Amino acid sequence: MADMVTADDSGLLCVWQSGPKFKLSTRIPGFGVPCTSVQLWQGTVAAGYGNGQVRLYETSTGILHVQINAHARAICALDLAPEVGKLLSAAEDTFVHMWKLSRSPESGHIEVEHCHGECVPDTQVCGARFCDPSGRSFAVTGYDLAEILRFSSV
Repeated sequence: MADMVTADDSGLLCVWQSGPKFKLSTRIPGFGVPCTSVQLWQGTVAAGYGNGQVRLYETSTGILHVQINAHARAICALDLAPEVGKLLSAAEDTFVHMWKLSRSPESGHIEVEHCHGECVPDTQVCGARFCDPSGRSFAVTGYDLAEILRFSSV
């Protein structure tokens, strides 16, 4: 099973199996836009791009399941809350979005639901991360920001 993904400035994704030697299992071609952040979740690669898109690919085949025009500017961070399948995307457009990932029981395809959006005013966001595996809270920071902002769901 794949346990690592790498990406480059062309958007090329390489899915790897680790061990004594790393083994390339899948190459997912780029489309000329830098891939700035990647995450793995239940056989799915979540990739964030410089054009603000989040794309979800099957790790074993490289098939594109979902393409989300998530942000107006480059995505700078993705994070996953693995216990609940929540994906966090943060971009240079000052927004952080939370997405719920699930698999359709009938088709097995990935389904995505937008759960929450948060604007961080006057901040060019450069990093975001869930604070717990259940995705109840997340932290955000920005360029030239001397603090970490924490957001929690009630």
